Amino acid sequence: MSTTTFGEASTTQGIASAVRSCLEWSGDAGTGPAPDPAALALLLTVHRELGAPDPGDWTVDDVREVAREVRARPRTPDGLHGADRPGGDGELLRSTWLAWCDHLVDRGGLLSDESPRRLRAAVEEADLAPGPGARPAEVPVAAPLLAERFEREGPRPVAPAEPADLDEAARRCRTLADAARLTVWIDRGRVLRPDPEGRDALCAEDVLAAAAHLETSPADIAHLFCVARAGRLLRTTYTRVLTGDAARAWSSGVPGAVADAWADALPAMAAGHGTTALLVLTDLFLSGRERTPGEVAASCSGRGGPGPDAVGAALKLLSDLNAVHSGRGRFRISRLGDHFMVRRLQGAGADVRVTGAVADMSVGEVLALLEEGRPVDTDGLLERWARGRDIDTVAGDLLEACAEPGAWHRRRRVFALLVARGADPEALLRAHLHHPVLGGWVRRLRSGPQEPPTSPVTAWALLDDYALLMEAGIPLPAGDRDRLVPHAARFVRSVRSCGHPAADGVLDRLTDGELGLDLARAARRERAD
Repeated sequence: MSTTTFGEASTTQGIASAVRSCLEWSGDAGTGPAPDPAALALLLTVHRELGAPDPGDWTVDDVREVAREVRARPRTPDGLHGADRPGGDGELLRSTWLAWCDHLVDRGGLLSDESPRRLRAAVEEADLAPGPGARPAEVPVAAPLLAERFEREGPRPVAPAEPADLDEAARRCRTLADAARLTVWIDRGRVLRPDPEGRDALCAEDVLAAAAHLETSPADIAHLFCVARAGRLLRTTYTRVLTGDAARAWSSGVPGAVADAWADALPAMAAGHGTTALLVLTDLFLSGRERTPGEVAASCSGRGGPGPDAVGAALKLLSDLNAVHSGRGRFRISRLGDHFMVRRLQGAGADVRVTGAVADMSVGEVLALLEEGRPVDTDGLLERWARGRDIDTVAGDLLEACAEPGAWHRRRRVFALLVARGADPEALLRAHLHHPVLGGWVRRLRSGPQEPPTSPVTAWALLDDYALLMEAGIPLPAGDRDRLVPHAARFVRSVRSCGHPAADGVLDRLTDGELGLDLARAARRERAD
């Protein structure tokens, strides 16, 4: 971590903008002494260096960490402005920090679901006097297990759903829908219950009235209040609860607003499961595969991770919240679950590769995603991309994109799509009949008996099939023996001469007798020549 001294605070563009906003607010509000720009820049810079994604994202723990860091940092000899001030630098920092807190609360700029009252109390109590302080070890930006797995496994590209589809899925979440109903009931605002510890809650009479209106229990209202605040459907000041920005965006029909509220609210909706729900969702996000509860538990078991029972309970809740899909005892992450994970990781500064919309992808982009993406993204991807496109119009681009000698995975997928969509074989044959890599594949599109693989062109397609089998550790199909034996000499000659990357491996298997003695003899003779 770099060291920033008083008077040397680094003001990035985002921090400089935040400082200007606070100064303008202070001048308009006229609530007291103006915040000191240098002090505020220092506080926000330390906040950023400790991992905060945004100047408005503060919690009580953040206040404590920033205060410890500020105490331990060197000061210039004469303070912030080269001269002593009444109360010292500590009090100047505190008054500036309180002004920043008031600015966030008044403008609705507090991005966490922390209670403004608790946040302000933490600033008032913070020890800001110069001194060595007890500096804790640096904490990773994201939760340790999440960051560790993300770094270790390497993020694969993520294909997002359309905002409208995400919004529709989020609306089907019963808990979020009930939190939205509570938000509507609160309407223009309510007075917060007085609490000596600064915790935010509705007054007792409002809790009872809201429970009657929503036909639920007072305990449910307390939970829904937390969910609505976490999802920014509601926001609190020091004395009142008000409608939040997310509620206004939702009611205005802003695309993606409902999904964003759901993603922000998910930790509150799953709060009863602690970090288990996050670990489970992280595993499903990174793997992109269907998993059983036992498989997820085994993946999360390191460093005192949750056991099978806790994982199973978390998966059930996440399924109820539409974060995962379930069926036949297996679970996979949903598009909403992906949306939550991407927002969380990007907010923590992680480099998450999010592709464009599938419908807008080029041929090269969709084929690259097929090779690099997670199974949850690649299953049915080519068919979804081709939907609404004229297959004969895009066939040429598809074939060109899979003409590299080693691209047998692409060729298998592309020709399966061409067959399924009924591409015109005659047009493809005219263009690619003698192509050294594609010719054998386009000839397979013909109806009737298939040509024997007795030329380099026709042998290439069969070698693609064999390359896929060898990659998977599967023997060459014994059923091919009878159709190849009559052409053994010409077949092995074509295999050797075509230049296919897998040719030597296939000849090794033929020589070892994997498809019988006749083909083994032909392969040995060809290699001896």
